[in-house]
Parts: sequence; C-alpha cells; structure tokens
Amino acid sequence: MIPAQVIEEIKYRNGIEEVIEGYVPLKRAGTNLVGLCPFHSEKTPSFTVFTGTKSFYCFGCGAAGDVISFIRRIENLDYVEAARFLARRAGITLPEEGNVHYDSGPRRDRILAMNRDAARFFHEALKKSRAGQAYLEKRGLGQALVRHFGIGFAENSFDSLASHLSSLGYTKEEMKVGFLCSVSKKNGRSYDIFRNRLMFPVIDVKGDIVAFGGRTVSEGKDEPKYINTSDTPVFNKRRNLFALNFAKNVCAEQMILCEGYMDVVSLHGAGFTSAVASCGTALTADQVRLMKKYTKSVVISYDADAAGQKAVDKAFGLFREVGLEARVLKVEGAKDPDEFIRKNGKEAFSRLLTGSRTRFDFLFSSVLARYDTTTADGRIKAAADMAAELCGISSEVEKDVCIRQVSERLEIPYESLKNDVKREAARRGGKEKREWEASVMRNAEGYGDRVNPDRLKSVGAAGAEDAILGILALYPERIPEVAEGELKLSPDDFVTAFNRRVYEKMLELGSGFDVGLLDDGFSTEEISRIVRNMTVRQSLTDNGMKVLSQCVEKLRKNREKKTATLEELIANKRAAKKTQESG
Repeated sequence: MIPAQVIEEIKYRNGIEEVIEGYVPLKRAGTNLVGLCPFHSEKTPSFTVFTGTKSFYCFGCGAAGDVISFIRRIENLDYVEAARFLARRAGITLPEEGNVHYDSGPRRDRILAMNRDAARFFHEALKKSRAGQAYLEKRGLGQALVRHFGIGFAENSFDSLASHLSSLGYTKEEMKVGFLCSVSKKNGRSYDIFRNRLMFPVIDVKGDIVAFGGRTVSEGKDEPKYINTSDTPVFNKRRNLFALNFAKNVCAEQMILCEGYMDVVSLHGAGFTSAVASCGTALTADQVRLMKKYTKSVVISYDADAAGQKAVDKAFGLFREVGLEARVLKVEGAKDPDEFIRKNGKEAFSRLLTGSRTRFDFLFSSVLARYDTTTADGRIKAAADMAAELCGISSEVEKDVCIRQVSERLEIPYESLKNDVKREAARRGGKEKREWEASVMRNAEGYGDRVNPDRLKSVGAAGAEDAILGILALYPERIPEVAEGELKLSPDDFVTAFNRRVYEKMLELGSGFDVGLLDDGFSTEEISRIVRNMTVRQSLTDNGMKVLSQCVEKLRKNREKKTATLEELIANKRAAKKTQESG
C-alpha cells in the first residue's frame, strides 16, 4: 500500500479543479464547477466538481470520486498507476517499488515493457522477411514511413515471439494477459497469436506501446484480415485511437477519421498527419469524446462500400451527441482513401477534403438513392425518413434550413413537412420520458444494481445504510463515535454485502477515512457509489447524530425481523391481529 500520508500529499498538490480542467472545460456554478461529462455523451452539463469536498459527481451517468478516481477512469489506470501519474505531475517521489502493493496479476509496467520488446522483435523481423518486404513494396510504403510508425512483421512461426519473450524473463501469464501469446491446452506451451502479419504498434499519447494490430499478408486465404489486441491491463480498445500520438499535435482544427491502419499510414505518408483510426472496433462514444478533447471538427473518411457507409451513419450520430462538428468524404473510383491516394495523388485527396459533405447532405443523398422520388409513394416515404432524421437537430435555424431543402427537392409543402417533424419529435420525446421514468423506478428499487445487488433484499434498510455511509464519508471524525459510542454500529448490522465492506474499510481507517485511500480493493464504480451517497447527504441540511441514530435503529429492527423464528413471526402477527380486533 502507498502510505496514507503520501496519498494525502498527492491529493493536496493536485487540486481536483486544476486536474479535471485539463480534460474537461468547466464553468463556475456558485461554489462548484460544472461541465460536460467526459464519461458519457450529453448536451447539457451534469458533471459537477464539488470544491468543498474535493470530489466530482455526474448526475447523468453516476461517475464520481476524487482526483485519483478521476485519473483512474479517464486514463484507464489502476489505483497505483493513477497515484504514480499524479505524483509525477506534482513532482512527488513515491516509495520504492518493493513497498508498493500490486494486484496478484501481471503489473502494468511489465506489460508495457513486454510490448516494447515485442515491437522491437517485430521490427527486426520485418527487415529479414521477404513476405513482409514484398507487401510493403506492393502497398507503396517506404522505409521512412515504416520507421516512423514502428511497423514490424510477425513471422509465420508457432512460437518465435513466445521463445524470444521467455528468454527475456517474461512469464506465460504475462504474455497471455498482454495478448501476445496463448497457452496450448494440449501441451501447456505458449504459442504466438500474431503470425504472418504486418504489425502496427498502437502508441498512446504518453508514448507507450499499448497494443498491436496485425494485418495478414496472405490475400485470399480463409483467415481474418486483421487481428487486434483485446483489452489488457494497459489497453482498452474502446478508448484508444491509432496514430493519435502523432495527430494530437496537428489536429486542433480538423481530424481525419479512417477505418483501418493502412489508410492512416497512407494519409500520413501523403502529408495528412491528422488522420487516426479506431483500433479494431466500430467507432465508440469513448473514442468520440477523446477526439473532442483534441479537435474542433472531424472528417469521416471510411470505405466506399455498403458497410463503410452504414458505419458513417452511426458515426454521425455519435458526433452529434457530443456536439462535435463532422463531415464525410465521398471517395469515388476507389474502395478506400489509401487506394484513392495511390491512384490520384495527394492533391486530389486534398480537394476531396475541401468538398466533404455535412451529415444532412449525406443522409439526404442516401434517402434519395433509396426511393424512386419520381413517384408520389417514393416522395412520401423519403419525406417520412427525413422527418425522422430532422427532428433530432437541436439548432432550430439549422433544422428550418434543412426542412426547406427537403421540401423543395421532394416538392412537398414546407408547412406539411415541418408539422411532420414536430410530431415525430413529440413522439420521441414522450417515449424517452417514459423510458427515463421506468429507469428511475428500477434504480430506486435496486433492479439491475451491479454495485450493490443485495439492495433488493431490503430497499428500506439499504437506504438507511446509504445514509449512514454518506454521513460518515462527509464527517469521518464520527466513525469512532458511531462504532464505539452509544450507537455501537457493527458490520453485522448491515444487510448488503457491499455497504458492509465499505463500513469495514471505514472502521479500518477510522477518523482518517478518505475516498482517496480506497485502493484497488474498490472499483471505480464502487467508489462512485460511495461518493454518490456522500453527495446526496451533502445536499441535505440534517446530517447529525439524530439521523444516524434513526438509521442505525432501522437496521437493527430489520435484522431482528430477519433473525426471528417462523414461530415468533406467526405469534407476533396473531398478537397484533388480536389487539386490532379488541380495539
């Protein structure tokens, strides 16, 4: 464990407002600060930084915690790495590595070191590989570009990488967890996951190699075109972008989003160095929020086939959710940007960028291609599809301009189309309201509660537990008093296992309890729940010993009720009925 006094110093020298403002633009709202949540898509700010308690809470998705919790979430780090990240930021030297506790699994620093060694191995193998060099020549990739991206080659061998990494001291478990090698069930030997593939290292914005993408060089064979690193202790494929380490320095005005590694490499080679790609996944909301952190607008440059165009539609929706301007390229005469540049040159691609289309243009073109608008039935269907799309535009000016364009092109009265858009918006609004109300009810009753699944056992008692823990998190000096004073609250009084575990940790830390001291024994979701309880109590005026006493009494009554025998419960019920009848 990192000593408590060191954690306190880290938090003191990393003000939560200053740290979070490095990721999220914040505005003053009274004594607190608010902004758009970086952990889910929203248009209205629900992310709040509480300056008094040095904590954050999102009233939209429930993400919460202190400055360490924030870094754990935003940088995808474990507790120790988040503490080290902030320590480096503040110029604090942590205790020696041997004094710091890690999980029993492979450490993050070991996985990163292993990835670096694997990248070197792949890069050297490429120099000797005929298949690899032939593929580079075929795709027009020069050696300067290969060195720039650290491109390598995985030999068509059962265990060449496994043997190399083993000789460097890496274990089977580390190679497996790092998604470089698997272990044979037949003989227990490690074997390479990537074979006969051009290897693209994925490098994060800190310069660490966190993953790999492997493209087959065996065209036409029955095997996946790409194999990509799955989630590991150092990599989350939903939260990373290939080549962002290069693009982040030049993409302030515009970023180019591609589908694959080769497209990105080709664009960078042609001078379009703001190009990035998702890492083997369809575009995610996390990646979109990451892009918004670095750029003002995005040009979507996907493949021209049906799958690529379908992906464009989804991408537009994600960009709209976070308020990031997006346009799309119309690549003609080539299946992707890489092929287009090789055929037509970089000047032609630059003209494509200039003529990129808005979401409205893209959708309207797709709808017009779908229906025969020379017929009344075709125009009606096209108008219905466009009404469903236009109702989601938040800007009334933009919506009105688009309605007029559709009205003129389809020869449909403007007012009629405008009314259809309004009706569709009202219908969707009613549906969303019903879904929201149902969600609130489910959450209140504890359904689907993954953090505290025992909540359904007794919603009332669980609520009392939440109140107790919220008050004690706000006023940790009361922990010894509640445990040892008149109340004598015991962990056994708790109904839910999660809240019992939190209270046991409070007893362990005593009056020195702090959310920042909840290490890897608590997930970021569990810490969010603790801070939520604290935030709820912070909004209430009465958090004194009287409230604590009432909540403790409620827990004890609940326990007595649960531990009573069946005979006692029947006798009590009969006595109560007899009293009621005699009265």
